[in-house]
Amino acid sequence: MIFETSEEVDVPRDFAFSRFGDFTRYEAAARGYGADIRRVNGFTELAEGVGWRGSVMVRGKTRGVEATVTRLVRPEHAQMQTLVGGMTVTVDLTFEDLGPEQTLVRARASLRATTLAARLILQTVKLGRRQIQAKIDSRIVALANEYEDEYRRIQDRG
Repeated sequence: MIFETSEEVDVPRDFAFSRFGDFTRYEAAARGYGADIRRVNGFTELAEGVGWRGSVMVRGKTRGVEATVTRLVRPEHAQMQTLVGGMTVTVDLTFEDLGPEQTLVRARASLRATTLAARLILQTVKLGRRQIQAKIDSRIVALANEYEDEYRRIQDRG
């Protein structure tokens, strides 16, 4: 199952990449949702091969989670693969220059079940596909607005 969205953001590509590709921010967000996440090898700089391990509650059950940055090509592409409860989730972020201060951000999440329990969860996801897609779309728009505001504040100071 694949979820895709794109958004034009009024910031330069490097800035968009640095904000949308900030996986340490997603690490903090996961903790906010109750996940117990630890960096593998305590890395401080984001690079291909860095990762996280931990656990998260999915449908009332604690499941192991493992995430790895599998591709990082600044400022064009970032990819992360996550394994959780028998499911593989691959997230691709691509950044395309539309102008000096405009970037097209594309996000794609591919979900693949590897166990029977994960297949059942994926069936539930399929039933709520429209609602999930709407949440993804609105989250990308909210992030784009946040980053545009941040970029304007930086420009006003500079």
